Amino acid sequence: MIQLNLLPDLKKEYLKSQKTKALVMTSSVLTAIAAFGITILIALYAFFGQQLQLSLISNDIKDKTTKLNNINDLGKYLTIQNQLQALPTLHAQKGIYSRLLDILPIINPGSPNNVKLSTLQLAVTNSAITLTGTTATFQALNVFVDTLNNAQFSYKQQGDTTTITDKIFTSVVVDTSSLAQVNGKKIVSFSIQTTYNPAVFDATSSDVTTSVPNINTTPSVTGAPALFGQSEGK
Repeated sequence: MIQLNLLPDLKKEYLKSQKTKALVMTSSVLTAIAAFGITILIALYAFFGQQLQLSLISNDIKDKTTKLNNINDLGKYLTIQNQLQALPTLHAQKGIYSRLLDILPIINPGSPNNVKLSTLQLAVTNSAITLTGTTATFQALNVFVDTLNNAQFSYKQQGDTTTITDKIFTSVVVDTSSLAQVNGKKIVSFSIQTTYNPAVFDATSSDVTTSVPNINTTPSVTGAPALFGQSEGK
């Protein structure tokens, strides 16, 4: 069979451009339909899908809240848990006041200037220690006050190997002192208010040792003031 192409070249170009035009229009229409469909799906999800999801989450929260509320003594359990979490911080902040047992024998002068403590009150809020007791003479009381003023402690801070030496008491004040006679024997009763260095009892202070330097202070060497000496002679 013999076929003859009788269409001129111009006609062929026209037909080809028409096919291309139809293909482009079809592609454009399909793309527009697809974009419209995607837009519809996004709108449906935004207005209905998310609302449904939020509704499901809210119902789940309500259900779990109801279950928690039905647990007996839940508040106690939560309170205990919070307290347990706070224990490490409280432990780091606590004071080791048992160190007083090591300090007291060292700050008590030897005979005949030793003192007998009847009460000891420690106030953490203002770092105060009140010492109440008796001693033989006013001179012995002076020696005790000197000892308190000069008593030192050495310690190391947490994470440091350097030894720090400081005074135990930052303030020593004799509140009251009086001479009395008990069973024919004269005694001096006193009450001393002191302010201690918080580092003495700090839990972060380690290797704590107490000492009293061998220092001759004026009251200890010269004895009691004239007023005390006159009172003692009465």
